[in-house]
Amino acid sequence: MKSSRLRPLLYWLPALAVMALIFMLSSQSGLRVSEDAAVDKPFRISGHLLAYAALAGCLLLALSRERRPRPVDVVIAFVIAVLYGASDELHQSFVPDRTGRLDDLVVDTIGAMVGLAVAYVVLARRARAVGHSPHG
Repeated sequence: MKSSRLRPLLYWLPALAVMALIFMLSSQSGLRVSEDAAVDKPFRISGHLLAYAALAGCLLLALSRERRPRPVDVVIAFVIAVLYGASDELHQSFVPDRTGRLDDLVVDTIGAMVGLAVAYVVLARRARAVGHSPHG
């Protein structure tokens, strides 16, 4: 009985882990790969894209669990990911040698959309393979 109540919580652990990683990295002051912007910027953009793609995908997994994701699951995952991105940029504005940037939030949003698209396809195929209905 106890494990059946904990199982839904386990679906949230990957999303929470990604959120914790994003927060930890955002707390680092002056986080750079290189002092050369031509080198640093592509790594920074890639990091934002990957982090928010992973976050959105993990959120969709948590919301849909064992069934095919519903459109409302996609919308909720997207909103949570973008709001977390906005809160992350606000958080960075308080970290020494960091700034909260609107262009980073745009990249986070694009990453979330890509992650949701990929996760939706994977989860929908998985649900179809095991015969789960869209709502069950």
